[in-house]
Order: sequence, then structure tokens, then C-alpha cells
Amino acid sequence: MKSSRPKSAPAATTPAKRTTKRPKSSAARKKGLRYIPTDEDLISSKEWLRKYGLNPLGLNLDQLMSSHRHASEYIKITGHRIGAKYCDVFPKVKVRGEKVHMELHHHELVQYEESLDHVISRYLSRWKWLLLGPHRVFGTILEPAIVLCVDTSGSMVTVMEEMKRELIALIWTVLKPNNIKFNILQFASVVTKFQEQVSDPTLDMCKAAAKFVGELQAGGNTCTIDALNAALSDSEAVATYLVTDGKPDTSCKAVLDKVASMDSRQKIHTIFLSQGDKEAISFLKKLRKETGGRYHCCVEGFEGNVVSHQLLSSDLPASLQGHSENSLEIPEYSGDDLRLLSREIKRARRFMGNSQKYRDLLAVHSGTQEMANLKLQGAEMVPKINPDAVSAFGV
Repeated sequence: MKSSRPKSAPAATTPAKRTTKRPKSSAARKKGLRYIPTDEDLISSKEWLRKYGLNPLGLNLDQLMSSHRHASEYIKITGHRIGAKYCDVFPKVKVRGEKVHMELHHHELVQYEESLDHVISRYLSRWKWLLLGPHRVFGTILEPAIVLCVDTSGSMVTVMEEMKRELIALIWTVLKPNNIKFNILQFASVVTKFQEQVSDPTLDMCKAAAKFVGELQAGGNTCTIDALNAALSDSEAVATYLVTDGKPDTSCKAVLDKVASMDSRQKIHTIFLSQGDKEAISFLKKLRKETGGRYHCCVEGFEGNVVSHQLLSSDLPASLQGHSENSLEIPEYSGDDLRLLSREIKRARRFMGNSQKYRDLLAVHSGTQEMANLKLQGAEMVPKINPDAVSAFGV
């Protein structure tokens, strides 16, 4: 028999309240600042900046400035936009095309600049590390088992001795200390292997490899397609580092098609030892993109030594070295690692200059000076409506 007890009415459901997350304050963002180790990691600049770039460290000044947007309303009767009641109390700046209120205090900007200066100095130290020693020629070695595929054709005669010297240095200072398995393959008209496949970097193996490198001679054609075929056939290798000074003797398209058809799991990192050959650079960049590798262009030793030494030995803070008339600017690099790191250094120095100008704006906003002509690099100052308004910061 069914129960006659009346069913209870369903509980009334109230719509969930929409909550809007408040933007993190500058103090909360500073908690994300992490210590950057002084020891250099054998990782790409892309991976390194994912951990120690300005964004993960909480030092992106544009984000710190963009948390509080300027509010205004259009009044039909007057035909003008009127700001919120207390908008004029805070200085306004235009960041990436959007008006925002500057709610950072003077002392917060000073602390920001001190943190940023330490980070820029650390960036310059890694930049110097990438420019000196075998890293300057071969870039950063990332994988635990590699094949060094070295071009020894006739066109390499002008760089052969330097390349051999740096390759031997790579064996003793990078491969052996980091226990990276390797093999060396030299190619010209024919392909010659140091050994059949990659092996552990024992003392005897490294001595034999250094002897093999020391006996390399430049001469013959550039059979890139045969060399890559031999390198990619090593099932124990994780990556191939192609070291060359130009295009293959066959068509570039034939090499790219051959690599695509092999369906190898190896990455191909391309290393260019020459300058100015746009067609060769285009080919090497396409080849590394086809396999998920990196492109590295060897920087001439004199340039790397002089620029890094002058930037790092200056008495000026690292962030201010780009503002004097006689200061050295960081050159443009085409190689992936140096290009990404140099771009982040330039971005940090721009943030430093903007922060200093923001502090000037706070001082101006607390007085009666006109702001109409003030400009920022990468951001435009917005004149306040009431020049006599006093800043809430009392700066």
C-alpha cells in the first residue's frame, strides 16, 4: 500500500552569485618573485624564460599597471565622457591603448626597480654564458644522447680550425661533465662516422673523439642529405646537431622532403657558422622547424667578448647601461636562444625606464605642473583633468 504522506515541495534554488575576482595587488604579485639560481642550466632560453622570465617573476610592469581601469560614462546632454567621482585623485596612464589608474606608491616603484635591476644583471650573466666558450659556436646542448653532424666540405676551410678547437672544448667542458652520450659524424663528398652509434663519454672515448676531431680536414662537396640519413638512423640518439656553413649541394627542398619522409623521432638543431646567406638561413630554419629543433647562428668571438665584457664590467647598474649616449646596445641575434633572451633583456630595460618615469609622474601629480607633454616609451601619459588635484599618495 502506497504511503499517503504528501511529497515535500522541492527546495527553492537561489541563483549563484556571480563573484568577480579582485585583481591582485602589487604586494601580492611580488610574492611570486622567485630566486634565480646562479648555476646555469642546460636548457633552451624558451624553457629558461618560462621559469625566470619577467611574467613568471611578477615583474611585468604593464600587468602591474593594468589592474585598475579608468571608468567613465557618456552623458548625452553634454556630449562628453565624465570620469568617476574620484578618478582625478589618481594619475592616469595609457598602457597598451587602455586608460588605467596608477595606484602604485612611490616606494613600491623603488622596490620594483631594485628587484628588476637584480634580474637584469642575472639575465646579462646568462647572456654572457651563451656568448662564451663552446656555447657561442654550438648553442646549448639539451639532450642526453646526440649526434654531432659536422660539415667538412671545401667551403669550411676558413672556419675549420676554430670549429675543431671549439668542438674539442665542447667534448671536455659540456659532454663529459654532463654525461651526455654522443657520436661525431663528418660529411663532405662522403660521410665518415667516429663510431657506429652514440656511446657514454668515458675518458678513453673522449680522448679518441678529440683525436678524431683534430684530424678533420676541409675539402669536397656538401652531401647534407646523406649525412642526415646516417645521423637519423641511430636509434639511440635523441637529437642531431647539424653544423654547417651553407646550403646542401642538392636542392634544399629535396633535403626537407627526405627528412619528412624518414619519420624520425630525433630533433634536428641547426647551427650556422657563416653570416649573411639568407637562403641558407631560411633552409636551416625550415629544417629545425620540421623536427621541432632550434636554430643557432654562431656569433663571432670578438663581438661576443667585447660586448658582454663592457656591459657586465660597467660601474652603472645593469638597467641603466642602455640610457647613456655612449652605452652599448645589445645586438640583434638570429639564433633562437640569444634572440629570446636579448628580447627579454630589452623588455626589462624598457620597464625600468617606464617605472622611473611613472615616479616622475607621481611627483608631478602632487604639484601643479602641466603633464600634457609627458611621454613614455611604449605608453602615453594622459593629462589629468584638474592640475590642482593633490595625489592620494602625498608624494
